[in-house]
Parts: sequence; C-alpha cells; structure tokens
Amino acid sequence: MATDLLERLRQMLLDMHHSGRLSHIEPGLYDDARAYVEKLKTDYYGLTNPLESRAGSLLIEEIGSVTDTVHDIFSVRTRQILDLALQQMEGQYFDKEEARKMLPAERVMYEQVVDAIEVCREALVHGEEYAFGRSGAAAAPRVDEDDGIPEDPGSEVPATAAPRPISSPYALVHIRSNMESFMGVDGRTYALERGDIVTLPENNADVLCEHDIALNIRLNK
Repeated sequence: MATDLLERLRQMLLDMHHSGRLSHIEPGLYDDARAYVEKLKTDYYGLTNPLESRAGSLLIEEIGSVTDTVHDIFSVRTRQILDLALQQMEGQYFDKEEARKMLPAERVMYEQVVDAIEVCREALVHGEEYAFGRSGAAAAPRVDEDDGIPEDPGSEVPATAAPRPISSPYALVHIRSNMESFMGVDGRTYALERGDIVTLPENNADVLCEHDIALNIRLNK
C-alpha cells in the first residue's frame, strides 16, 4: 500500500500539472492519505530507538513525501478553483463539468470565494454597504453537488470548523550537535543542525537534553 499510495498521489499531481484543468479525484483520497500517515507515525513510535535507526529515517522520509505531495495536490486544486471563481465573476463561460469535479469542501470554498468577490465588488465599485463580518459574506448561489448548477441563495453553508487547540507544552532549546531528522510528538518533521535554536515539543526536548544533544533554554507552558 505504501508505494501504491505515494505513486498514485505523485501521478495524480503530475496529471494535474499537465492538464491545467480541475480533474476528478477519489472522494476518500485525503482520508486515505491521512490514515496512511497515521500508520507510519505508529510504526515510527513503535521503534526501539527511532532517532538513531535507519528504519526511523526511512519512515520520516515516507511521511514527508506523502504529506508534501498531498499539500501540493491541495494547492494546485485550490488555484484551479480560484481561477474558476474569477472566471464566473468576470462573466466568462462557466463549465458545469468543472463544478462536478469539486469535492464537497471545495464547493463550499468556491461558493465563499464567489460571495466574497461579489460583496467586495459591490462595496468598492458600486458603493453598496455590505457587512463582511455578519456571516462572512452575502449569500450567493451554491453549486449543487449532483448537477453542478448553482442553487438558490439561502442554502445553509457549513460552519467553519473551530481551530484545533494546542495541548502539548513546548520548550526552547539550543541544538548542540548534528542529528538525523525526526518526527515530533506534534506530528511535524524536524531537521536540525548544531547551533540551531528552536521550539520543540517538551517530550522531544527532554529526550534530546537527556542525550546531551540539546540544551533547554526556556520552557513554555
């Protein structure tokens, strides 16, 4: 599954660059990628000494490759969707097939972008008073999931998800020697060198300090 998923993601990204148009993607693509990364993290933390083992480095590399490719896919699709929103606002031809290729969350983003552009245009060009802060933007047609045709205004837009709280304390440390890249308990990959002064999750900072690899400067709780 490892190689299959990563190769599938890379091929998908390559096809996106070549076509220049929004393409169909599997609805569960992002879910599959997240599940796979979580499995890799579990394998990483299951190693006896992940910081100093070759297996740990390979897992970190795989996690980074999958994560970076998924982020690139998201960025490319987002730019394409923004282009579609601008085309619609400029009165250009709108291909309904393009709308059908959007994932549900992408449709919401598309609708909100169109709404925001329309509100801004009315305020600046026509001098109309619109309250951006009331509900994010004025209501605008939504793209129906089945046929890609804008729906009537008033359809409920899912509320924006609340930001995830940061529960892990962090420590400011000075790196005293070079080391292999590693994954922190916060899920981020760290590539550090001697002389770096960085903020790390407290658990990771404690391990590095115990091995005399880092010096704890200040603990932020």
